[in-house]
Amino acid sequence: MPLHWTLTAKSRSLKKLQTAGISMRWSEFPRPIVCLAPMDGVTNTACRQVVRRLNPEVVLFSEFTSVDGLVRSEHVRQRLDHEPCEHPLFMQLFGNAPETFAEASRMVADCGMLGVDINMGCPAKKIVHSQHGSALMREPDLACRIIDAVREASGLEVSVKTRLGWSDASELIPFAKRLESAGASLLTIHGRTYHQAFKGEADWEPIYELKKHLAIPLLGNGDVANHTHGLRKLRNLDGFMIGRAAIGDPWVFRHFAKTPPPALVERIDVAVDHYHLLRKLRPERAAVPEFRKYLGNYLSGFRRAKEWRIRLMQCKMEMEFLAEMATLRKYVEPLPDSLPLAS
Repeated sequence: MPLHWTLTAKSRSLKKLQTAGISMRWSEFPRPIVCLAPMDGVTNTACRQVVRRLNPEVVLFSEFTSVDGLVRSEHVRQRLDHEPCEHPLFMQLFGNAPETFAEASRMVADCGMLGVDINMGCPAKKIVHSQHGSALMREPDLACRIIDAVREASGLEVSVKTRLGWSDASELIPFAKRLESAGASLLTIHGRTYHQAFKGEADWEPIYELKKHLAIPLLGNGDVANHTHGLRKLRNLDGFMIGRAAIGDPWVFRHFAKTPPPALVERIDVAVDHYHLLRKLRPERAAVPEFRKYLGNYLSGFRRAKEWRIRLMQCKMEMEFLAEMATLRKYVEPLPDSLPLAS
């Protein structure tokens, strides 16, 4: 089933900026700035196209991508592929070598994306041990050289996504001000420290305080469940990112006070559309298991959803998976108490 959407005043403003050329600046984005957070293995072009079709106002970010991989690997360079409908679209990169960042950012510019987002917040041990991601919070001089290298090489907007700090938020303001002085045009702060990773609740209070000290736009990130929740957390910030809550739930960006939640049959149709978009990127043997990560949220709200998840997770072949989705679609309104579970 094709997806349709109507341009609002805000999305028309974004469309105008898109067609104005690559000079689009973060300072020009309508407020609040609402973004799909960059997530490795999740926010590929298939995922982004689904989010865009349902949410014309959302700013999209690529997968978390290595500058070393982008420069050296043809396979990784496939992450630069995107559709015109995805704009405004920004590429998130990680690494620690300014010269490699420069080369990778030129590739980003050449493929037509609007800017580069530098990851300085990933807490994964493998990433940090390689002096990437969160490790850059402890190397502010290097972090600033990377920003400068990307700006000089690409001419694109440069943003940074980082965290409250290493173990606390005591250095957040001086670190962020240095990033701003180096040329970052937008910052996104995840409301946890490196040591917290994704444990506990995200603390946005230091982010609100930081905003008082910056001239550039500032976004909050961490534990945003949906658009309405993000607006409640906004306060003095310029916008917010939604990450994990959007995996398999592209409707989280909708303002449900204005737009009703999706019907269950729409959830199935969009999920199948999403799978077919992913299938264009992957062979069958990879697409079917990869799509499992999205199924949990797509099946949210279904009666006996756990049984359906198990049933779909067990599918190994495309024909089997699509047949099961078609069976589920027949039963969604309403689902029967007794499901025709496979033997």
